Amino acid sequence: MMVESKMEKFEKVSKDFQPLKHIFSRIQEMERKSEYGLRVASKWSDIVKQTFRDVDYPVVHPIGRETFSLYGEFPLGVFEYAFDIDGATSHIEAEGIQYVNMNPSTIIASVDAGNINKDLDKIKKNHKNPVMLLESQYLTRSMPYCINGNHRIFEAYRNYEEQIEVYVFKELEFISFFYDALSKAIYLLELDYHNVIQNVSWTFDEKHAAYSYF
Repeated sequence: MMVESKMEKFEKVSKDFQPLKHIFSRIQEMERKSEYGLRVASKWSDIVKQTFRDVDYPVVHPIGRETFSLYGEFPLGVFEYAFDIDGATSHIEAEGIQYVNMNPSTIIASVDAGNINKDLDKIKKNHKNPVMLLESQYLTRSMPYCINGNHRIFEAYRNYEEQIEVYVFKELEFISFFYDALSKAIYLLELDYHNVIQNVSWTFDEKHAAYSYF
C-alpha cells in the first residue's frame, strides 16, 4: 500500500512554520542537556548568526528546474524541506552511483498517495531524472520514501513488473540534494539534536558532529 498522504494539509500549515524559532528551541534544549550539547549548541548559534540573519522561507521553487518538497513534523509545526532533483541527478552521474534493481511490490509503500495523479491519462511522462528513494531516521522514520519517480513505481507495481531501477540514499548520502541552505541546516541540526538528546556516545567528538557538514 502507498503512504496515506498528508501533503495537502502540510503544504498549507508549513507556510506558517518559523524556522528560527525552531532552531533556537533545539539549541536551548542541547545547551541544557550536557557539556557536549553545549558545545554543539554554540556551533549552531554561530552558524545561525553567520548564515541565517534574514531567513527566506518557504523557499521559492524555480520554474524550469525539478525540485521536490518533503515535510517534517516538529513540536513547533511542519517544515518544508526542498530537494533539488536535477542536482541529485547530476550528482549521480558525476559520482558514477549505481542503481539497484528492486521489486515494485517491496517499495510501493515509499510512494506518497498525494504524489500520484488519479487521472492516469493526464500524467506527463518525464524520465530525465531517475527513480530516487531516501531512507532516513530523521526525515522518513527509517522507511524508504520516493522523492522522484512516484508514477514509475506505481505503474510498475500496477502492471506486476518484477523489477525497477532505483537509486537509494541514506542519511548523510543525500546532503547535497537539498535545494536551499535552510533545508540542509534544519536536517543537520536534527541529526546533532537527536544525538545530543539521546546520548549517542560515539558522536561525542567534534569530527562526528553533523554541523561539520554545513
